[in-house]
Amino acid sequence: MAGTMREDPEESDSMNRPDPISDQPLERNDPFGLSKFSIRRYSIQHFLLIFVVIGLLVATTVLAVLHGNVVLIVLAGTTLAVTLVKAALVLHVGIRTIAVEAWIRRLGMGDFEYRIEPRGNDEVSKACLALETLRQSSIRAMQLDLVQKLSDELQEKNATLEETLDELRKSQDRIISQQKLAELGELSAGVAHEIRNPLQFIRNFASNSEVIAGQIKEAPEQPDDGDLETVDELTEDLVENMRRIVMHSERADRIIADLLVMGRRGDGAFEPVDLNPLLAKQASLAYQAAQAQMPGFSAKLREQLDPDVGRIVAVPEDLARVFTNLVANACHAVAERAGLDGDDYAPELRIGSRRTAEGVEVTIADNGVGMTPEVAAKIFSPFFTTKESSRSTGLGLTLSHEIVREHGGQIVPESRPGEYTEMAVQLPRDPGEPGHMSDRFSQRPTTDLGVAAAVLIAEERAARDAELG
Repeated sequence: MAGTMREDPEESDSMNRPDPISDQPLERNDPFGLSKFSIRRYSIQHFLLIFVVIGLLVATTVLAVLHGNVVLIVLAGTTLAVTLVKAALVLHVGIRTIAVEAWIRRLGMGDFEYRIEPRGNDEVSKACLALETLRQSSIRAMQLDLVQKLSDELQEKNATLEETLDELRKSQDRIISQQKLAELGELSAGVAHEIRNPLQFIRNFASNSEVIAGQIKEAPEQPDDGDLETVDELTEDLVENMRRIVMHSERADRIIADLLVMGRRGDGAFEPVDLNPLLAKQASLAYQAAQAQMPGFSAKLREQLDPDVGRIVAVPEDLARVFTNLVANACHAVAERAGLDGDDYAPELRIGSRRTAEGVEVTIADNGVGMTPEVAAKIFSPFFTTKESSRSTGLGLTLSHEIVREHGGQIVPESRPGEYTEMAVQLPRDPGEPGHMSDRFSQRPTTDLGVAAAVLIAEERAARDAELG
C-alpha cells in the first residue's frame, strides 16, 4: 500500500456507535455504515469484473494449450499477464482509494484524529495532501471556535464578577457610612459630656457662691475680730469660686469655638513630605512641651532614623499632630513610671523610622508604665483615657488613628505592663497608589475628625492654662 492509516485508540469506541437508520453497529473505519468490502462500492465491483476477466483468460489459455495452437497460446498468455499486472495495479490503487474515502467520511463526522500518511507522487497521494491541509484547517477552525466560546463565557463571567464587585462596593460604602454615623454619634455624646462637665462645675460653684454670699450677708454690721476673720475666709472662698467659674466657662467657650473652627477643617492637601525631619522636629517640640508642663521632667531621647525613608505623600500638618501626640503620651508614661520607681529608673524615649516593602514605618517607644491588654484594646476609642480627667479628654489617639487611617495606614500598639510601650505608625509611600485608600482622602471627613481635633486642642489649651494658673 502507498498509505499508512493512523487512529486514536480512544476514538475506536466512539466509532462503533449504532447506525441511526439501521440501528446496527457501524464498522470502525466506516462511520456511514458502508463496509470496506461492500458490493455497493464501485471499486469492489471493478475488482470482481477484473477477477471474472482473469478467469476467462485463464480458461482461454487452458483451451489453447489443449488444442496445441501456439499463436493462440502466446496471445492468451500475454493477455493474461497484462491483465494480472493491471489487476494488481487496480487493486493497489483501489485499496488506497477506499482508505482515502474512509478518511473523507471521518472528516465529515468530525473525526480529526484519523489520517493517512501520503506515499508516492500520484493523484492519490496528492489527494491525501489536500485532505491533510483540510484536516489542519478544520482543527484550527475548531480551536478558534473553542477559543471564541471560551472568550464569550469569560466575558459573561467577567460581567457577573463586575456586578458582584459593584454590589460589594455599594455594601462597603453602606457599612462605612453606618460606621461613621455610629462613631459620630458616640463622639457627639462624648463632646456633649465634655461640655456638660464645666457647666456642671459652674453651676456647683455658683450655688456654693450663693450660699457664701448669704453667710456674708448674715454677718453683724459691727463685727468683732472673729467675725471679720470669718468674713475674710468667706470672701476668699467666694473669689476662688468666681475664679473657677471663669476658668470653666472659658474652657467651655474654647471648646465650642474650636468646634466651629475645626468643623471647617479639610483644607490640608496631600503633598510630598520629608518624613525624618518632620518626625525629629515634632518629637523635639513634644519633648519640650512635656518639660514645660512637668517641671523636673527629663528623659533620654534616642533617634534611629533611616536615611532611605525619603519622602512620602501626606498632609504634613496632620502627621505632625500624630507624632506630637504619640511623643507626648510617651513622655507622660515615663514621667509616671519615674514617680513610681524613683532614682533607680532611667527614662528613655526612642524615635525611629525605617523603609518597608509596603511603605514606611515610624516607631515611638518608651520604657514607661506600659499598658495591659485590656487598656491597649481601648486606646483608640473616643474619650478613653488613663490620665486625669482634668488633663485629658481621651481624644488624642482617636484623632491620630483617624488621621493615619485617612493616609491609608494604621497604628499598631505593642506594650508590656511595667516595661515598655511601642506605637508603630505604618504608612504607604503614596496613599493614591493601587491597594491604598485613595478614595478616602478625596472626600475627607470633617465632622468627626474636626470635632476630635477641636476637643484635643481645647484639652491642650486647658492643660496649659491650668499649669499657668
